[in-house]
Amino acid sequence: METATLATPGSKIEYRKTIFGYTPKETPFSVLHPLARIMIVIVFNIPFLIVNPFLNLIFLATVLICYRVANVPKAYLLKFTPFLFILTFFLFLSFAFFPSVWIKPPYEYVIFQFGFTYYYENFIATVTMWVRWMSAIFGVIFVLSIIDERDINIALKSLRFPYFFRFIVATALRCFFTFYYDAMQIIEAQKARGLDLDSMGMLRKAKYYAAVMVPLIMIELKKADEMSDACDSRGYVTTFKSKDYNRTEYIGHDKILKFHDKAFIIFVVLFLLAVLIARFLPIIGPIIKWIPADPAFWPSLFQRFF
Repeated sequence: METATLATPGSKIEYRKTIFGYTPKETPFSVLHPLARIMIVIVFNIPFLIVNPFLNLIFLATVLICYRVANVPKAYLLKFTPFLFILTFFLFLSFAFFPSVWIKPPYEYVIFQFGFTYYYENFIATVTMWVRWMSAIFGVIFVLSIIDERDINIALKSLRFPYFFRFIVATALRCFFTFYYDAMQIIEAQKARGLDLDSMGMLRKAKYYAAVMVPLIMIELKKADEMSDACDSRGYVTTFKSKDYNRTEYIGHDKILKFHDKAFIIFVVLFLLAVLIARFLPIIGPIIKWIPADPAFWPSLFQRFF
């Protein structure tokens, strides 16, 4: 596991290379078993079972607090800002022309008319879906910032997955993020030499990104082929039967599921089941599926609190 030490006034923070990048080696989440840490992904994807945007805002606020608690560098999050803007744009675009499954047309409340009519119902459906996606995306990125390939290997081993499958998953994640950071380094180096992406049109940007990405993709494919040859030379095959294959493993022998790990995993599973069941209950179900479809809700909410 690759580590680094960052000197700060009065203290030294030891960092490690996770799948997401260099983040603090010791965090409050380090006490959890790798499998328990990966289960956090399920928690922050539960908003896809909930429509109510206010309930989903709780999940989004919670995951942002987790970043603060784990001291994940803000610079890593800022790298995903363009992607978040693109996702937001396409969400607004898609709900502007297509009706929502939560609010049945015809729509009544017009926000503006500019070649087409944009309704309040389109807007609130977009915001509702946006909160869902942000919770899930930030949740996944957070988990990737507190685990590395070894943690994934240990977690899958705890679930009794064969070694070859675990190796493929860990290698795929490593190659993907290696590809991403190599691309970012090339782009930053070009910017230091005077490259101005903001002045480029969409077509020129597409050509530039293609010129950067295609060679990197070929390099990653070459690495994958070399890994495949290395595995083959060591006798790993995808068709073996577990009873015919004995392998002494030392990875994760020091990682044991403790009581708090099991309690957390059970809590996540029960929480997921509770939300699934609550959707069909007569009292809680309407609350989970509620969406502020009437714009008059907002003035009344404002008057209630202010």
